[in-house]
Amino acid sequence: MGDGESISRLLRAWRARVDARTVPELRGVFPRPGRRLSQKHVARMTGVSEGWYRALEAGRRQDFSEAFLLRVAQALRLGEAERLTLFLAVSGRRPPEPAGTRADLPPGVKALLEQQVSYPAYLSDVAWNVVATNSLMGEWFPWVRRPRPNLMRWALLHPEAREQMLDWENSCARVYLAMLRVAANSNPRNEELRALVHEILDADADCRRIWAEEHDVVEHRDGHVFRLRLPYHGNAEIRVTSHVLLPIQRTDLRFVFITPADGWAGV
Repeated sequence: MGDGESISRLLRAWRARVDARTVPELRGVFPRPGRRLSQKHVARMTGVSEGWYRALEAGRRQDFSEAFLLRVAQALRLGEAERLTLFLAVSGRRPPEPAGTRADLPPGVKALLEQQVSYPAYLSDVAWNVVATNSLMGEWFPWVRRPRPNLMRWALLHPEAREQMLDWENSCARVYLAMLRVAANSNPRNEELRALVHEILDADADCRRIWAEEHDVVEHRDGHVFRLRLPYHGNAEIRVTSHVLLPIQRTDLRFVFITPADGWAGV
């Protein structure tokens, strides 16, 4: 853990504020718990030994699973910010998004996307599914209007991507595969990401070759300059820059917009 003393103090404080007499999970426990919620109680509620929970509260570095930390957050009745603090302090990672929170876009994020009328913009999730776009994105890249659009699938597998993204292998394929490598290793339990990697490598020989010979890793494409030749621009070559933002309300999403790299007009 990054700061064992700090998270230890927080865990003790969070445990102390819970009245054990009001905890349904402790009904029927003998001897009947009093006001104080003990480490033994939390261990019972989370399905681990008292020693295992004690190690967490003491700030000792252990292989604490995501599922265990979620149970601790539930047992201690942690709020969203407290749960985030627990995960970051113990594992260095954010907690998984609760089920059912991904359906709707935050109003501010949606409004920002819709009000962007100068340049193409879109939102994608951790597996590069395009979940929302502005109208200009659909005009530049009509593929985003197809059912279940996915950036990686289009860029790496669709024939039109190799025509529209100039210097496809070096400027597109190698960068996107390096991004997939980071994502797959950062989210090893994400079945959709794993399936996406397998699908791309199984489907395309060039991608398999690049994957085998390269070891580069790239987290995102923010600031990346690349060349396009799109029907929207009469197939004239243009240079653009991608910009990647992470909405604080939905850290599972990327807000991406594309601007001219050379100050050209006519977007």
